[in-house]
Amino acid sequence: MQAQDVIGAPGDPPIGNGLTNTSDRIVARLERLPLTSYQHGIFAIVATAWLFDSVDLASLTFVLGSIREEFGLSTRDAGLLSSMSFIGMFLGASIAGIAADRFGRTVVFQISVIFWGLGSLWCSYAPDPQSLGYARLLLGFGMGMEFPVALAIVCEIIPAPKRGRYTAILEGFWPIGFIAAGLLSLLILPYWGWRGVFLLQAIPALFVFVIRRVPESPRWLAERGRSVDAEKVMGEIETKVKRRMGGAELLSPRTNPVLSLAKGTKNSFPLLELWSSDLARRTLMIWTVWFFALLGYYGLTTWLGALLQASGHTVAQSVTYTLLISLAGLPGFAMAAWLVEAWGRKPTCVLMLLGCAVCAYLYGHAGSLHS
Repeated sequence: MQAQDVIGAPGDPPIGNGLTNTSDRIVARLERLPLTSYQHGIFAIVATAWLFDSVDLASLTFVLGSIREEFGLSTRDAGLLSSMSFIGMFLGASIAGIAADRFGRTVVFQISVIFWGLGSLWCSYAPDPQSLGYARLLLGFGMGMEFPVALAIVCEIIPAPKRGRYTAILEGFWPIGFIAAGLLSLLILPYWGWRGVFLLQAIPALFVFVIRRVPESPRWLAERGRSVDAEKVMGEIETKVKRRMGGAELLSPRTNPVLSLAKGTKNSFPLLELWSSDLARRTLMIWTVWFFALLGYYGLTTWLGALLQASGHTVAQSVTYTLLISLAGLPGFAMAAWLVEAWGRKPTCVLMLLGCAVCAYLYGHAGSLHS
C-alpha cells in the first residue's frame, strides 16, 4: 500500500485515486471508514437527544386529560392546544435545513435543544391555556429544528451500506420516547400533576453540553468551501477511528460518483431544488406519504388518553392503555431496521404502510379496549 493510500492526520500527502475535489475526497474518506465505537458514540448522542424530544412531544398524549380538567377546556380548545406543538414543529423544520446548511449541523442541533428545553420549562409554569399554547409552540419549534438536523448528522457520519439500518434504528427511539413519557406520567402525575411532568422534562436540555462533543460534519465544511477545517475534522475522525481499531491502517478511499455531494447548491434556495424537474415527483410522493402516515399516527395517539378519560377511565388506566399501544412500535422498528437493508427501502415502506392501514381499520372497529 502506497503512502498516499493511508490516511492519517491533517497535512498528509494528497489522496490519490483520482479524488481531486475536496468534497469528493472527504466523502470518499468518510465512506471507507469501518464502523467503530467512535461512530456509535456519535449516534448514541444524537439518538439520546432524539429520545428526549420524543418524550416531550408524547407527554401531551398522557397529560391532555388532566390539562383539560384543570382549565375546563372544550374539545375545540384542547384540539387547538394539542396542535400548537405541531405548528411549532412545522415552523422549526421549515428553517432547520436552511439554517443547518448555512451555519452548520452542530450549531443548529444545539440551539434546537435549548429551544425545546425552554419550552418545556415554560409549560410547567404556564398560568393559563394561552400561555401553555405559546409554550407548546416554542417546544415544538425546537423539536422541529432537531429532527431533520439529527437525521443529517447520522446520514453524514454513517457509511452508505449501513445508513438505512441506522436511520431506522434512530426512528425506533420515537416509540421508546412515548413509552418513557408514559412511565414518567404514571410516576409523576399522581403526586405533582402535569406541571411536574413538564418540569422534569426540561432537565434533559442540559444534554446540550454533551452534544457539543459531536464534531461538525466534514462533508458540510467541504461543501461550504472550508477545506482547511474539513481536512482538520476529517483527520481527527480518522485518528479516533484508527485508535479504536487498535492502530490498524485504513483502507484507501476510492472514487465513487454516487457518493459525491450535489454541486451548484450554494447560491440557490434548497426548497426550490426539491421541485426541480428531476426531483418533483419524488418530493411529492415522499411529502404525501409522510403527511398521511403522521396524520393517522398523531390523530390516534394525541387524543387517546383524553378520550379514554372522557369515557370514564382513570388517569392511570388511560396512561397504561396508551403505553401498551406504544410498546407495539418496538418490534415494528426492529423489523424495519432489518428489512430496509435485507429487502430494500421501497418494499419495506409499502409493507409497513399496508400493515398500518389494516391495523387502523381494525382499531376503528374495535368493540372493546381488549380487542
